[in-house]
Amino acid sequence: MNLLAQSFVLYADEQWLVVDKPYGLTTHGGDAGDVGVQEWLALHAGVKTYVCSRLDKGTTGVLIFARTPEASAWAEKIHTEESSQKTYYFLSDRDVSLSLGKRWICEKELDGKSARTEFFFEGPVARGVFRYKALIARGRMHQIRRHAMASGCSLLGDSEYGGSPFARIALHCAELKWPALSQAIRSELPLTFQSDAHCSGRTVLEASVALERRGFWPASISRAWRVVQRGELNDLDVSVDLYGNHALVWIYDTTTREQIAEVLSPLFESLDLRFGCQGIVFRRIEKNPHKKGLVQEMWMEGVPPAPFFEVAEHAWQAEVTLTQRQHVGLFLDHRDNRRRVELNASGKRVANLFSYTCAFGLAAVSGGAEVVVNVDAAASALNVGKKNFDLNQMTASRKGKFVEKDVRVWLEKQVEKRLRGEDAGWDIVVCDPPTFSSTQSGGVFHVAKEWQSLAENCARILKPDGVCFFSANCQNHERQSFESELRKFFSRVQRLRSPLDFPEVGGRVHAHFFECHLPKI
Repeated sequence: MNLLAQSFVLYADEQWLVVDKPYGLTTHGGDAGDVGVQEWLALHAGVKTYVCSRLDKGTTGVLIFARTPEASAWAEKIHTEESSQKTYYFLSDRDVSLSLGKRWICEKELDGKSARTEFFFEGPVARGVFRYKALIARGRMHQIRRHAMASGCSLLGDSEYGGSPFARIALHCAELKWPALSQAIRSELPLTFQSDAHCSGRTVLEASVALERRGFWPASISRAWRVVQRGELNDLDVSVDLYGNHALVWIYDTTTREQIAEVLSPLFESLDLRFGCQGIVFRRIEKNPHKKGLVQEMWMEGVPPAPFFEVAEHAWQAEVTLTQRQHVGLFLDHRDNRRRVELNASGKRVANLFSYTCAFGLAAVSGGAEVVVNVDAAASALNVGKKNFDLNQMTASRKGKFVEKDVRVWLEKQVEKRLRGEDAGWDIVVCDPPTFSSTQSGGVFHVAKEWQSLAENCARILKPDGVCFFSANCQNHERQSFESELRKFFSRVQRLRSPLDFPEVGGRVHAHFFECHLPKI
């Protein structure tokens, strides 16, 4: 990845990297399996960084990293000498200018340490919403948020420090003056800090926050990503994806076409302006009262998409359709996992189970895998997978194999071969089963009933130093039981978080991912 060509990169040289941090992403992962900005840069941009400054998860804007140990040591000296300066903006529903004036300084100690924040009252953004500026040198933990509370102007959305409810924590780092850099680094104010969003209603604010949660980060590595996760808009039960130049809106309730178009029109204008969105496909999902599958209502606005077209992810492409099949052809929530496979696939034997259209196989071959066996009971899905291999000029190498078979049967055969010493095992196994399916040869498949057997047999075919990636589309309360089954057969089971465009909203997690090592058997 060319860092300087990316819209989220504000500055880059051999020693420093300054990025425009999106909302809802931590500076670095707090737990193994988490992906903060630092981990995302390593995973998707191949850039090693050293944390030398932090922004809270809910804060957007200028964030600087060191790229060498020497620069990291220099950053510590800069902090100690308090020779840098950061300019923040925040919103509050409280006007303290009459009591404190247009400018004031708060020097209240924080956690027994000195802290100084210089505040400026900027004026109203909308009725009952006011914008403030804050300057700091060396920041303490939550310094601006805590000093704002002490000053009587708690931030909107900051419930931890007395703020009123809002679509996000309204804090943005707009400028950094860093002694090691010759010029100040700036980030534009988010839309939620501007009057237009506040005057257009709550849903427009929530949609703006959804874009601020993603920025230009997913778009820098893929032409397919989630714009709005289900639950991010309180008044609409929808999700919105962007595939190439077309948006796909999944509708889960009975909201009318006119209501959806009216409420989402500002979002689509932003998608057109920022990402060149030319048309929208709307698909409504309803349970069939006769229990014969799903009934889908579909309509379009703007330029209709081609029946089939390709979207890129890193160095490979996959065919998708927004109109011709129930499923599009590429599961967006597996993006980080596909990248993990790609980065670890060089010279490896990879088994891609429940392969669907073989996206994990594409990632593995792109990463230099010795061979990838894609196994699925659906011939139609494998045929799309073969087209995807052709599309990426991967067929001639014969590294991709396609096996039309029930995965359970295939696994049992592999276990038998391993026990007879006919197979040395697999380096990487990807197991992404559906929640429910039925096949002519294998009968009914229900993931909850099959999970233990899948875990055991995947462990049995794995090499001692191999890795298994599992996915389970289960409810939160089921995750613990799924994870406990994995721990029966693997000595290390690490839960993996979803990509940044699939936030956990309201505690809802639609899928769970696990990385498993060192089988015990």
